[in-house]
Amino acid sequence: MKIERICKPKFEKVPLNEWLEFPREEIDETPDFFEDYRDNLIKCAKDRLELSRWLTWEVQAPEIANESAMGLRYASKMYAAFLKLAEHPEQDLTFKIFDLPEVTWNGKGMLEAGRAHPEQWLDAYFLAMVTRDSESMNSLASFPVEVMKQSATKAGPVSYKLVEVFQAYHHRQENYPLLLNECMKMAVEQGNEWALGIAMGCLETFAALTTDIGFDFNETLAKNVQLQEKYWMNASEPDTVPVESFLPLQLLGMACMWHDMGNEVTVESDSLPRFLINGTYFK
Repeated sequence: MKIERICKPKFEKVPLNEWLEFPREEIDETPDFFEDYRDNLIKCAKDRLELSRWLTWEVQAPEIANESAMGLRYASKMYAAFLKLAEHPEQDLTFKIFDLPEVTWNGKGMLEAGRAHPEQWLDAYFLAMVTRDSESMNSLASFPVEVMKQSATKAGPVSYKLVEVFQAYHHRQENYPLLLNECMKMAVEQGNEWALGIAMGCLETFAALTTDIGFDFNETLAKNVQLQEKYWMNASEPDTVPVESFLPLQLLGMACMWHDMGNEVTVESDSLPRFLINGTYFK
């Protein structure tokens, strides 16, 4: 089933090449400034994620697909490293991310600065899923939710419960179905646009992926790709492009899981690049 995107950036006003130029320049310069300070981990990860999102508007030639996939590979490692520092704030940790300079930092002050919250964890975990980065997935799956709650940036109870749900499935805990049902109920009770448009959509799609609840995976995925796009369009300020909708990481990660389980992803959407679902550049 083919899904056409509703949101179409006005490239006659700001050409696509201009949207691509800044993250590409930042990525090219990464080796020169990467060691300078700890928060470059998250800055560089976001640059690469932003680039991959805008690249979904390019013709998906092999060189474009490779550029996007390689950027996401780096971003996955960067996100996971950043959250590892927050998990062990007093400990000096050393990271070597592919060809970037080796760095040693600690996470002192990260929780006080609000730098470890559920939204960041969700992006990190599903980005690792997309890139088949099992090392980062395992690290993130062990991140204590209680530590996350110490972050100065607070979230609602549904956000923390979402993390618990995905961690429970990752570890194949017996209480996973119970947590899934609890989180769905909490999302309905919270009742705002985020809870119903993002959280519930992720939960429904994950339930279709991992349980026999009776949801058809592809139908559920297609529905929630469209709902998420509408959510981000409504949540964006006027004249602001809803870039988050260009690559919905949680739904994309679930599509990758469905494919890797030996199933067919029949949903066709520019927001779900086929080379990412197939793991073409991650084998």
